[in-house]
Amino acid sequence: MRRIVAFFTRARDARGGDDAGMALASVIGLGAVLMILVATMASVSVSGSVKSAADRSWNLAIQAAYAGLADYQSRLTADNSYELVGNASAAFSGTSAFSKDWSANPAFATSGSRWAEVVNSGGRAQFRYEVDNTDYTAEGVVRVRVTGKAGGVTRSIVADLKGDGFVDYLYFTDYESSDPSITGETQDGDSSKLCIPQHYSTDGNLYDANKACSPVQFTKDDTLTGPVRTNDTFLLCGTTFTSTVQSTAGDGVFRTPFTNGSTGDRNCRATATFGGGVPKNVQSIDPPSTIANMGQEARTDDRVNVPRPGCLYTGPTSFVFAGNRVTIKSPLSQATQYKLNGSGKPQADRSGDVLCGSPAALRSASGATIPVLDDNLAYVQTVPTDPQDPNYTKPGDERSAIGTMCQVGQTYGNGLGYPKPNEYVGNAGANGLYNCRAGDAFVAGTVNGKMTVGAANFLYVTSNITYAAGTQSVLGLVGQRAVTVYNPISCNKYQTTRSNNQTITLKTCDTATSSTGQLQYGAGSNITINAAIASNTGTFQVQNNAYGPRMGDLTVLGSIAQKFRGTVGVTYSTTDWRGQSVFDHQTGFTKNYGYDNRFQSIAPPKFLQPVSTSYGITTQVEVNAAYRADGSCARASSGDCQ
Repeated sequence: MRRIVAFFTRARDARGGDDAGMALASVIGLGAVLMILVATMASVSVSGSVKSAADRSWNLAIQAAYAGLADYQSRLTADNSYELVGNASAAFSGTSAFSKDWSANPAFATSGSRWAEVVNSGGRAQFRYEVDNTDYTAEGVVRVRVTGKAGGVTRSIVADLKGDGFVDYLYFTDYESSDPSITGETQDGDSSKLCIPQHYSTDGNLYDANKACSPVQFTKDDTLTGPVRTNDTFLLCGTTFTSTVQSTAGDGVFRTPFTNGSTGDRNCRATATFGGGVPKNVQSIDPPSTIANMGQEARTDDRVNVPRPGCLYTGPTSFVFAGNRVTIKSPLSQATQYKLNGSGKPQADRSGDVLCGSPAALRSASGATIPVLDDNLAYVQTVPTDPQDPNYTKPGDERSAIGTMCQVGQTYGNGLGYPKPNEYVGNAGANGLYNCRAGDAFVAGTVNGKMTVGAANFLYVTSNITYAAGTQSVLGLVGQRAVTVYNPISCNKYQTTRSNNQTITLKTCDTATSSTGQLQYGAGSNITINAAIASNTGTFQVQNNAYGPRMGDLTVLGSIAQKFRGTVGVTYSTTDWRGQSVFDHQTGFTKNYGYDNRFQSIAPPKFLQPVSTSYGITTQVEVNAAYRADGSCARASSGDCQ
């Protein structure tokens, strides 16, 4: 304003006489224009300042929402049961069940001025979150809505979080060696002792090559079309990996069957293909020591921890899927759901008979045909030893309407028709392989639904398992000791040994092709399995893989997780007169494994999870703000909270 006043003064002094009136009018007009210009500039300046502040709050509010998401993600990773913490009064959590108190975490508040503060924001940025755990048991996914607040502005995002689980990989193993309890592999130099599973290390204090079980090699014929991970070090030669490869060895580190630096070693490395980059170092993810907790999913009196009770079956049990229905036969099942009495002991809850099949139908020759247990679990347990348990059967009292149950005279059976007549059962004997009281599951058919089958002992894949065409079906298969592709054989020639000048016939069948007969699959036969497969203490394998002819492809579309590497076939060679190895014959199947990409964002219901895991974001989107800046909920047109 000083400059404008001075201008008026100079204009008046410069012009005198008769022109003074006109000059004054001109000056007043010009001054008015300048005043308007100054006012406009001041207005623009103030408006720009306000807009800049609004922009900062707008951006800071979404950053606060992201910070809140990271906060919840870290809490869930630190405590894998944190999905049970939540405020049931939140609109977003209406269908969820929570069993843990939320009040210590202000981010769960739903009204008033209570918000969680973004660290180092000086109180300028805050957040709240709401949890929807409805799909956690069915798909392993937790959904969270996070609202960020800054300077009177609120913005919300919704994200799906999924744990880093075994289904994230086409092929996961804890040990790269086989299970000695199944293979019978012994230590070098001491055949009286089974080998010891050890993770490979160049440190002699951690790894004893003379005692360790031998690693199983990935060969040039193996192509793995999906992410692969091990808690060990890979042994490979010329293998093709189309996706990521991870191990606990150093970045780029893997073994070959040849001496390091030799010609064979260099050739193996040169012909290996890593489509997702060379192996990367990661921390181990450990399978649980037991899956007995699956049996708790049939409990009906704990709806907070078990909101959707599944089904419990006892002793050998078969599942034959036919679209959206499954026929179940279980000769020893008496209570498929249970609740605890005042003494903490299980007692039968007959309300589960409709969902799971009545005990009478399960024990009948035709079995119980029920709808697929959608988004749920069927678990097969071994016969309990407690006489007060509702599923207890006294030894010797086993009965089956389907076939021989346990030992009847000279005949043995598990009540489901296993073993077949004249079936070779190896050194374990029929009672060891098909124990009539064991928690064994026998599974086959075409699936239309989302379901998991778990077995406390072995889970046998007795025929093709496929998804019904045009469906989004998902199947989980968990066998604690092993998931085994059923491949029964007969034996007409056993191995022999010499002792004290006498020939002794062993119980082990001879491996020559002519020594066995195929009872189900012949040369060139193919098997298809659509499922997520897991064995927390055992392996995924083909039964009798060392016998018979070369068959066709074993096609798996899904994922495979196992504690030990399983074998699906064997290549035999002989030594010629020059001492050179010559190919003789092959047995078993050729691997054709493909990853089901849906498992990147979902998992089969109530599927096997690592002991501990981290949670990643699978989807994320901004939505309408859930809260106002005053802490009250934003309301929809219906008047309800968003």
